Amino acid sequence: MEVKAKIYEENDEEDVKWLKHYCSMHQILLVGEGDFSFSLSLANAFGSAINIVATSHDAYDILLKKYSKAQSNVEELKKMGASIVHGVDATKMKFHAGLRTRRFDRIVFNFPHAGFKGKEDHPQLIKYVVLHSCFYGSIKLLTQH
Repeated sequence: MEVKAKIYEENDEEDVKWLKHYCSMHQILLVGEGDFSFSLSLANAFGSAINIVATSHDAYDILLKKYSKAQSNVEELKKMGASIVHGVDATKMKFHAGLRTRRFDRIVFNFPHAGFKGKEDHPQLIKYVVLHSCFYGSIKLLTQH
């Protein structure tokens, strides 16, 4: 991880790229990626993925069965310098050995299956509320700014 810091120190401010809320200088954690297309979109916009840690809840072999583009997206992200971690439970990521000591400027969870219709006791809503509270419990992974 020291290599990443050195690369950024050598960059001119002219090389910094912004995409809405995200900057190529930010350390970005992407949680719950499906086919990793969002991570790859960010990496392509920045021209690099060295500042990106992208995670999936699924193990890699399950991911390949679910998403036809997952393998090519993950391979491209790795070529661009991203760190990819599979089998990450977003409700417990503050305890994850590979993440708990890292600090990020942005933590992104796109909530792909958050939509629901039903009553307040609907299982999907309950899961969303639990995940939401656990996700905010990972605030210790964020940097000060």
